[in-house]
Amino acid sequence: MKTKILSMCLTIAMATALVGCGQNASKDSAPAAATSESSSDSADAGGESGVTGEKRTLSLFAGSIPENTPTGVGLAAMADYINENSNGTLEAQTFYDTALGDATSMVQGLQQGTVDIGVAGTAYFSGLVPEIEVFQLPFLFSDLESARAATAGPVAEEINGMFEGVGIVGLSFWENGFRELTNNVRPVKTPADMDGIKMRTLPADVQRATWEAMGAMTAQIDASELYTSLQQGTVNAQDNPLHEIVSRKFYEVQPYVTMTDATYTPLYMAMSKITWDSLSESQQQLIVEAAAVGRQAQLDATDAAQAEALEVLKENGCEIIEDADKEAFKEKAMPTWSLFTDGTEQGAALLEKIQSSM
Repeated sequence: MKTKILSMCLTIAMATALVGCGQNASKDSAPAAATSESSSDSADAGGESGVTGEKRTLSLFAGSIPENTPTGVGLAAMADYINENSNGTLEAQTFYDTALGDATSMVQGLQQGTVDIGVAGTAYFSGLVPEIEVFQLPFLFSDLESARAATAGPVAEEINGMFEGVGIVGLSFWENGFRELTNNVRPVKTPADMDGIKMRTLPADVQRATWEAMGAMTAQIDASELYTSLQQGTVNAQDNPLHEIVSRKFYEVQPYVTMTDATYTPLYMAMSKITWDSLSESQQQLIVEAAAVGRQAQLDATDAAQAEALEVLKENGCEIIEDADKEAFKEKAMPTWSLFTDGTEQGAALLEKIQSSM
């Protein structure tokens, strides 16, 4: 059933063929010399697509994210758009689930040009541009509509611009969704219930501080190693969107699911500036369009997967705590915002812009 739903979302997204997406990254006038994957041949005429440039293969990598996820759907949609509209000048190949390394090494690969295009949680990019974590402040957004508008608006454009100096071109923000808490110790309804629980958090100071404020002990573990860590008791709690909990089968070792909606988690779709500079202007524009197509396909697939995931969790015997005291969690979490606003050069200004736009 899930496969049919995700396939339908992909078909719908590709049919709409969205174009256009904000782009602040610079476009150098002359492409760099062809890489080992490139050909010396060029398309002399643009054909129906109008795309010209040197021929080359592009790697599109989802970091630690499996193929059978909404992000997998989005990445496939993006690759298909490139392959169908590049006039034969670009060949996009997709890689998933640590095929080229974990999410941390993927970001490094983007800087070095060993990975052409990649998508991962914003926390993995925060070491380069800490301001990108503004969207993940706990309880910043109360609904998906506000979160999606913010990650496609002026603040997102400003953050894209901040990446220009670190070897990465920002293409668009995708989505992992609101994170829900799972654990194998006890049902969690209030912050007090987190006392003493060992929890895996994202590699970001605010996320770690948020759950420590609830009384949890925290550890940072890559997503690719999380199931084993939960199974072996290295940690006994984590938070992820419902569709991630299902796709990674965390429910097999995490019987308690608390609907906190504490943190909205965007994903960042980015490109190596080394690769970007090697493309023609028409190829660059095609990549921007493809990222927008992929974003829409991913959002559509996320909506379908979230609804189905809740049913899967219930069918597998998980106890779903839907009446958690969110206000109590929020009260504990709010002081952690200062870690972001005080620790980043432009964080406070970006936060104010998001709040004023909602």
